This record gives sequence, C-alpha cells and structure tokens, in this order.
Amino acid sequence: MKSLEKTLKSVVENPRYIFRLTVQGVMVGIFAGLMVCLYRYLLNGSEHILRDYLGMIHGNVLYIILFFIALAVMGLLIDRLTKWEVDSAGSGIPQIYAEVKGHMEANWAKVLFSKITAGVLTALGGLSLGPEGPSVQIGGMAGKGIARLFKGSKTDELRLILVGSAVGITAAFNAPLAGVIFVFEEINHGFDKTLVFIALVSAIVSDFISKMIFGQSTILSFPIYNIPLESYWILVILGILIGLLGYVYNVGMIKSSEFVSNLKIPSWLKFVIVFMVSGVVALTVPEISDGGHFMMDMLDLAMPSLGVLVLLLVLKYLFSMFSFSSGAPGGIFLPILVLGAYIGAVFGTVVVPAFGLEHDLIYKFIVISMAGFFAATVRSPITGVVLLAEMSGSTESLVAMIIVSLIAYVIPTLLGNEPIYESLYDRLLLTKNREFVKKPSKHVLSEYVVPLDCNYINFKIKDIPFPKNAIVVSVIRNGKYVIPTEDFRIMYSDQVNILSDVNDYPYVRQEIEEMFGG
Repeated sequence: MKSLEKTLKSVVENPRYIFRLTVQGVMVGIFAGLMVCLYRYLLNGSEHILRDYLGMIHGNVLYIILFFIALAVMGLLIDRLTKWEVDSAGSGIPQIYAEVKGHMEANWAKVLFSKITAGVLTALGGLSLGPEGPSVQIGGMAGKGIARLFKGSKTDELRLILVGSAVGITAAFNAPLAGVIFVFEEINHGFDKTLVFIALVSAIVSDFISKMIFGQSTILSFPIYNIPLESYWILVILGILIGLLGYVYNVGMIKSSEFVSNLKIPSWLKFVIVFMVSGVVALTVPEISDGGHFMMDMLDLAMPSLGVLVLLLVLKYLFSMFSFSSGAPGGIFLPILVLGAYIGAVFGTVVVPAFGLEHDLIYKFIVISMAGFFAATVRSPITGVVLLAEMSGSTESLVAMIIVSLIAYVIPTLLGNEPIYESLYDRLLLTKNREFVKKPSKHVLSEYVVPLDCNYINFKIKDIPFPKNAIVVSVIRNGKYVIPTEDFRIMYSDQVNILSDVNDYPYVRQEIEEMFGG
C-alpha cells in the first residue's frame, strides 16, 4: 500500500516531483556523460593503436603472428564477457528497449563494465561495429545506477534509464537534441512532458562535459552548398535509391544474424573466427576496419574515385554484416551513417558531372544521404534529420534531408520491412536467456498518449477493455490533471496514466500500446 501511495503522490505533487527528478537528471547527465565519454575516449585510443600497429606490421612475420594470437585472445575474452553478462552482447539499443518495456532486468554495474571492456576489445580487433548503440546502453545503465542510488520508484527508474539513453547519443555525437528525440521516436514511442524536460536537462549537462573533453567542433566539417531548386527532382531519385538500399541492409543484417545464431559451433570459436577474419581484413583492406571513422576521414581529405567509392561501400556493408552477426558487443549506428555517406558520395559523383552541378555539391549529397539511410533502416526520420543538422552544424540542408528521409522511410515500409532495431528487439525476446523472471512487487506508473486514430476516442473508461491488472489513475488533458471516474470519456491527445505491478507491466504495456496503436 505504501508503494502505491508513493507512486500516486508523484502525480499529485507534480512540482516537487519534477524538482527532485531534475536533480537526479543532472546527476545522470554527469555520471552517464562521463561513462560515455570514457567509452568514446578508450575507443578512439584503441583505433589509433590498431592503425599504428598496422603501420608497423607489414613485412614482419613475427608481428603478424603476434597480431593473430592477440586477436584469438580477444575473441576468447569477448566470449567470457558476454557469458558473464549476457545483456552486454550486441548493439545495446534493443536491450534498453526491452528494459523500459519491462522484459529485462539488467545488472547495471556489470553491463557498464562488460560493455566498455568489450567495446575496447572489438575496437582493437578492428571489427566494423559502432560505439553509439553501446553508448545508449551505457547511458541507460548509468541512469539506472543513479535511480538505484536514490531508491526511487520503478517509474522513476524507467524514466532515468530513458534519460541516460538520451545522454548516450548526446555524448557520442555532441548532439543533445538528437539524443532526446531519439529516445522518444525510437525507444519510448510516446510523449511525456516531464520526461522531455528531464532528458533535455541531462542532455545539456552531458553535452557540456563532452565538449569540455573532445572540443566544440562539429563531427562533420564538409562544405555545405545549396542545391538549385530546379534540380530538387534529383532528391526524389536519391530517396528511392536509399529506401531500396535500406531494405537490402535490414534484410541482410537480420538474415545473417539468424544464420550465425543457427550454426552449431561453440560461441568461443565463433568469436575467434570473427576476430581472425577481422585481422585479415585489417591487413588487406584496412580502410573498412573499425566503426567507420577512417572511411569518413577519407571523404573529408580527398574524394576517392567512383570505383573506389563503390568498392568500399560494398565491402563495408559485407564486413559490417559479418561483424554484427557474431553478437559481439558493438552497434550499427555509426556503420549505418558511414554507409549512408558513401551512398551519397557515389550518387553525387555520378549526378554532379552528369547535370553540370557544382562539384562541392557532392558533400551535400553525402550529408543528405546519411540522414536518409538512417531513416530507411532505423525508421526514425526526425532523429536522422536533427542528428545530421547537429553533426554538420548547419540547418541549410533541412528541407532536402526531410524530402529524402521521408521517401527513404516510405519505400521499405511499403515493402513490409520492419525497422532494424525493432527486428533486433524481437529477436532478443526470442532467445533462451530472455525468460521472464518474477520480481518483488512494485508499482509502475506509465503514460500513454491517445492518438488521433485510436478506436476508443470518446469512449467511457468503463467501456474500454483495459488489462485487468491495470488501473487508470489520472488523465492529463490540456496540461491539467484529472482524476477520472468510470464515466470519464477519453479524448484525442489525452495522456492516460496507468498503474500496474512491475510483474504485469510488460504485458500491460503491450496490450495498451496495441489498443492505442502504439
């Protein structure tokens, strides 16, 4: 009963609750920001060590042998880490998605250690995995750690996990707005004003920390020129092309992951093989090693020829698919952006001379394609557009990015392809290790916004088939709290606050999201 009163009190005493949560949000911004920055710093150092060693290794048989011995050891260590903490495997974003939906209960401290350590090993091994997915999980687990420190409600814990996830994107890209939008567009799938406020506070704090460590320059420094209005029709072709390639990417990533998971070989051998192949790639085609920073630097220094661009694009896709399908800790966020950049470079290299456009417009197509490919694969167009605007430090490409992103979003959707992270989330729940474990009873307060196409608009609460283990405790309408009676009618844009037990929460949330079209 006391737990119930505590949860309800957070709704009634809103100003005091927001202040307390704001303080916790600042602490999440500091702790999660430092953890993600540490991860980013270690990965950068690991990639430089790999590049320096590759510069020394050629022609020296002893160094080559030592290199492959080290890679085998790294594979074995990754196997031990992912067995010690199973929730540290893979991208990290599907794990956060499962956590906030109540299907997972990760050990935040073990995940932080395992994810950061494994990330360093995969970077040293040259696997084509990005740091941003793991950064989201690191930030989310840091948020969970702060929630446990304050011993707040389960509702507060879930909110701070989401806040920490926003910090992950913020500190990885110096993009606070994209971090906050990503959480609502891709993970939470809802709009909670309190959560927006706390996430912004936390993102700004972490962005300040990130810029203190890594500087204030934008991630991309490409020259940005305007596409002539009479040439905007080219963007339609680009959007269709990216949409089709996004479909191919998603299908390939899921099919390859399923293929590898079905192989009847020990996990340690699988990781050793992946690291060995990565070593061969590093020695023969070092450009495609690691998450993709080197490939982005190549575009910034001098535009490669069309043949080189196409070759690197294809090889990067194949190597990224191979690396990720192993289940090694690492994300696909950065490789997606790199592939998008090279699609834009190939497209621009063909289109610019063909239609007599200014040569530097190739860089415009690169930025636009990064946002478009993100929309085609992740299916979060708003995040992609805002992210690239913050990464490039320019809003001049907004309209062009929106046009391409919307078209790229529609194509794979019409082809019946699921967003990549939702597909990975579904696979995560199907694994043997994802069986639900009963937790001590706690109450969770969750929020659901009534969409325009909801079938229950203007229905009385008593006539809406809410799950039997859920209680509608309040409704926020036009910014005001309402304690509803059973005859209260639900309207469009109402924020319905529902209370459930933590053990019922995953199923309650799923049912209500299906009712409300979430």
